[in-house]
Amino acid sequence: MPLSDVLYQDAAIDRLQRALSSSRVPHAYLFTGPNGVGKELLASRLAQLLLCTGNVADAGPSLFGGGDAEPAPQDSGLKSQDSCNTCTDCILFAAGNHPDYHRIHRTLNKMHPDKAVQKRKAIDLGVDVVRHFVLERIMLHPSRGNAKVFIIVEADRLSIQAQNALLKTLEEPPGHSYLILLAATPDELLATTRSRCQHIALGTLPDHFIAERLQHERQLTPVDTAFLVQLAQGSLGTALRFADMGIHQRIGEILGACKAAVEDPLGAGKALAELAKELASNSKEAVDAGEEGDTNAAREAQALVLSIVGTVLRDVQRVVVGSPPLARPNEPLIATLAARCTTRPLADSIRALSLAEYQIEKNANAGLIFDTVGIAMNRAFSSAIGV
Repeated sequence: MPLSDVLYQDAAIDRLQRALSSSRVPHAYLFTGPNGVGKELLASRLAQLLLCTGNVADAGPSLFGGGDAEPAPQDSGLKSQDSCNTCTDCILFAAGNHPDYHRIHRTLNKMHPDKAVQKRKAIDLGVDVVRHFVLERIMLHPSRGNAKVFIIVEADRLSIQAQNALLKTLEEPPGHSYLILLAATPDELLATTRSRCQHIALGTLPDHFIAERLQHERQLTPVDTAFLVQLAQGSLGTALRFADMGIHQRIGEILGACKAAVEDPLGAGKALAELAKELASNSKEAVDAGEEGDTNAAREAQALVLSIVGTVLRDVQRVVVGSPPLARPNEPLIATLAARCTTRPLADSIRALSLAEYQIEKNANAGLIFDTVGIAMNRAFSSAIGV
């Protein structure tokens, strides 16, 4: 499949195509960008192209980066910059059975031969998983004789020990190997890890594209589509996941909590906390059913509820400054709340959400966090009427 199938990431694709055209692909890449913008899709397309044997010419320079890197067994260039989709390697890749393609993620600990490792919660991508599924396998000769590709998803969740274990391989990789690390931001990785990878940043996706996909793939109404587009903040994957979770059907509860904050800020905070608990319970059931996901469902659900509140408050802020709301364009409560606000206290309440998200990451008491959010909204919704 062509790299160009990854839409609205032209800068990233151009860099990959130039590397492929020169037949000097780096041995290690770091793809960064928000979740759901196409990082893993682009990495998998690149992986298929690197493994494909149907587009290999008879002669040419090595594909592998680094002047001293060992050449690939089939030391050759490419006829094109797209995989052929017809060779045995492409067929195996499409079926998810290519023996030289390795997708590395946290929950691989369940498949580790050590029972103690299997029982651990996959909070991070640990050194035991990296040693067994990457370091022990990357030194082996490719089963198909062309290359080995390792895609490490959520590389920003690599433990420090795991990153240190990877350093020598990143610096002196076997000539037949590629590693592609995926992360939301490079800042969560050690500088020593970042420096050994070619960094390619992917950007957010345009709202109109996300809206089209939501309406086409999930048959959502324009009202629900507008809300999820604003909540997803440029991430198609996030928007689709929220649609599948039915988050657009919970906006009434968030609006109710915002309205309650006018008279009962602590009650509003409690309502938000209860909604987070319910969402966490649903998420945990999905993980227990075998879906790959975050083991800390509670924190993820709490952050999601704060994001929904933030989406509502941004609409209120837009109305306060004279612009139309985007997430809930025809919601009367937005105008009602905006009439009670002035810009600075409302901005303070939005900043309180950012602080609350940080506190959630630090495992602060969730009840107190949501109480604080309710109080911040109460102050904002009282600022224009002097109460």
